Amino acid sequence: MRNGTIQHLETLNPELTIISVEDKRFKGYGRVIVHPYMDRLLERAAPLIPSELPENKYIASVPELEALPGKELYNLVFGDTDIQAGYVAGPNMTLNGLEYHKSPEVIIALTDQMLLLGKWEDIDDNWHYDAGRVFGLYLKAGECIELYPRVLHFSPCRLSDQGFKTLIVLPRGTNTPLSEETLSNRISGTESQCLFMKNKWLLAHPDRLPLIQKGAYPGIRGKNILVQYK
Repeated sequence: MRNGTIQHLETLNPELTIISVEDKRFKGYGRVIVHPYMDRLLERAAPLIPSELPENKYIASVPELEALPGKELYNLVFGDTDIQAGYVAGPNMTLNGLEYHKSPEVIIALTDQMLLLGKWEDIDDNWHYDAGRVFGLYLKAGECIELYPRVLHFSPCRLSDQGFKTLIVLPRGTNTPLSEETLSNRISGTESQCLFMKNKWLLAHPDRLPLIQKGAYPGIRGKNILVQYK
């Protein structure tokens, strides 16, 4: 039987395919992780993240979140390399861009939310991506997933007036500023033009001027998808 929430979201967003983590179509993008301490995470992580923010906020590394139980799980996902745990939260409802990492990413939904996902392989030879190819992944509060390397994604979209809260685990240093040398060595017309932060390649939607003004490559074509939830 189809999830009632997904059916409701599909009615509100008829041009967007929406699936759950149980859908077999998700298998090419990531996998569900059973987090042994999810109840404690939901209880202790959510208060560490601001609520009802006026705009999105991303913090790559939060020591209090990194001290929460689960490190042994993350060590298995990331091969015992140094990791950071932080959060993204806010009122976002639009695509705005698509990023990818050359490493896995663990995403823990602390509230219901939707991720817009795509395939790296669908980026064309000019480093453009058609927004019409993305689909929505509905995440319930308490669900934990591993996104595979190079899966296109960006900020979650809220599914309530209170916004969304998400815990993000990545290799340490990801999403921190590039060196001046690396910035100057990026080459137009190649993948390097999309390199935006450490371990972060980004294709921005041209409508998302704050990203463009920060030097993001305007690689998204088509609509800047808006996710409706009511």
